[in-house]
Amino acid sequence: MTPPGNNEHCLIAVLVGENPDPEHVVRWSRTRAERLQSPWIVIYVETPRPRREAEHSQLTRSLALARELGAEVVTTTGDDVIANLLRIAKQRNVTEIIFGKDRGASWWRRLRSDVDLRRLLRDSGDIVIHAVPVRDEGLSLAVVPRRRVPRARSTLPQYVMAVGAVTAVTLAAFVFAPVVGAHATALVFLLAVVLLAVVVERGPALLAAALSALSWEFFFLPPVFAFRVSHFEDAMLLGMYFVVALVLGQLTARIRAQEEAERRREERATALYLLTRELSQAGNLDQLVQKIVRQMESAFDTQVAILTPDSVDGLKVHPASTLQPTLQDQQALASALAQRQNSRKFSENLRTQDMYVPLGASERPLGIIGLGLRGPLSMHRQNLLEAFSQQVALAFERHHLNEISDRAKLLAESERLGKTLLDSMSHEIRTPIAAIKSATGNLAEFSVNSLQREMIGEIEQATERLNRLVGNVLEVSRLESGNFRPRLNECDVTELIHVAVAETEHELAHHKLSLHVPADLPLVRMDFVLMQQVLTNLLSNAAAHTPPGTAIELSAKVEDKSLVLVVADTGPGIPVESLGRVFNKFYRAPNAPTGGTGLGLSLVKGFVEAHGGRVKAENRQGSGAIFTVYLPLEATKTPA
Repeated sequence: MTPPGNNEHCLIAVLVGENPDPEHVVRWSRTRAERLQSPWIVIYVETPRPRREAEHSQLTRSLALARELGAEVVTTTGDDVIANLLRIAKQRNVTEIIFGKDRGASWWRRLRSDVDLRRLLRDSGDIVIHAVPVRDEGLSLAVVPRRRVPRARSTLPQYVMAVGAVTAVTLAAFVFAPVVGAHATALVFLLAVVLLAVVVERGPALLAAALSALSWEFFFLPPVFAFRVSHFEDAMLLGMYFVVALVLGQLTARIRAQEEAERRREERATALYLLTRELSQAGNLDQLVQKIVRQMESAFDTQVAILTPDSVDGLKVHPASTLQPTLQDQQALASALAQRQNSRKFSENLRTQDMYVPLGASERPLGIIGLGLRGPLSMHRQNLLEAFSQQVALAFERHHLNEISDRAKLLAESERLGKTLLDSMSHEIRTPIAAIKSATGNLAEFSVNSLQREMIGEIEQATERLNRLVGNVLEVSRLESGNFRPRLNECDVTELIHVAVAETEHELAHHKLSLHVPADLPLVRMDFVLMQQVLTNLLSNAAAHTPPGTAIELSAKVEDKSLVLVVADTGPGIPVESLGRVFNKFYRAPNAPTGGTGLGLSLVKGFVEAHGGRVKAENRQGSGAIFTVYLPLEATKTPA
């Protein structure tokens, strides 16, 4: 079967734990997933079997490597590795399973690997199985030592307890064996093995089973005080007793191991539930960090530090933290966070045994969690820490998004109130402006000397300027409402230019205006009033930003199916840092004269774009600025 490619539902599963070289299998699987553009998961089945120290360390590195390379790590517990692997694979709709095949192992490990592989092929159904060869000569692999993981201190007392229990039952059996018989005594030994397996580990339980069988055969099975069986029935009974004792001890120990695994799963689920509940109740960042520290201290029984990005020092330790990293460690962590290092390499440059885990994998770093460790973390604790870090990262991200949302709502509400205020003021100001204009006109008829006429003229100019300002504000409000539509009609460009020049006659009185308008310009569909205001604002802007006596040019031409209107001056030009902002609302260049509002060019841009055109500003060679308007000639007529 050929696996599908480019399918978002195609998942690749990698079995880590039973593979001889899990890191090589993880890297091979990542390459396979990238080639198929498919997500991939790494499955680790934790069995009750104790692992060597080097094997445990290698598994930890492999799972961290898988997370670093973008895999989803799924951990579970159970005795049957293959059954759990297939169960998860079928639940997740996996299409491929990658399994490491050891070519350099002993015959016993090769045989067990072949059995597992045949079982995978038999029970996988439509899932494709890849057997990846490892431990090749071309691979540089470390030799795994045979040293076992150190046992817990309670193991030796458990062996002593097993020997003592068998000795006590043997002594007691000498009392009731003459009464119940030798064969019934075997049941007492068997009961002792079962009860002992409830309270001790697997090894002491198996030792108790073996010692009880030997004690029963030596002391109570005829001939006594000799390891010799005289009857076939006694031999069969001894063999069955030995097998039953071993099986009962093994099953009891397995039940205890499963109970321990269930207890760890319950502990993990409870810890995550409590953390999630506390995080959902946090109102601000300080409360969030306090709850994180409290829950992690309870779950890991250690001190906790929460470090967040800071614009000044790179990282800062939150005051709610109970673990205080040194200044050198903070600098090393800030450098590691800036370089987006993964959690496996995150604490390598630190001078402490504490563990630090980065939060989040996004472009913006969210922070760091630190744990003050007194020893290496178990696989269960590492998985719990990984789950905690993901939940904390989500909480930090949610808090950040809430802050952005609140700021956006505040900004939108402020802008809405500002628009409402401007609209209200603009309409209200129009009434007194009209009254002032009317009164000024009446006063002009009764003025008797030049001083009065001059003062009245200044009032008229100021009134006209205020009226234009209010009009600009209203036009900006119309543009931003989203309901603005120009009234398109066929207009004469030459007439448009002459009307705009007449409107700005007062502003252009001290400048040399030159017009370049061809006589054969076509009729253009446009809103005459709006385009008149465009040219008026451009001419007024040129007059306001150039010294008296300088030249201003206004030209029109047809180019590439567009009407091109150009307003150029010979003034100081536009500062380079202002070229990209001159059309922004309320923006005024640093060298702009007093009295402007920064709305004129914003209206120019809005009116031109409402026609489907565009406008650009640039500096001309030598000195001066050029504003160019492009209007599309969708439907034109040549005048007769």
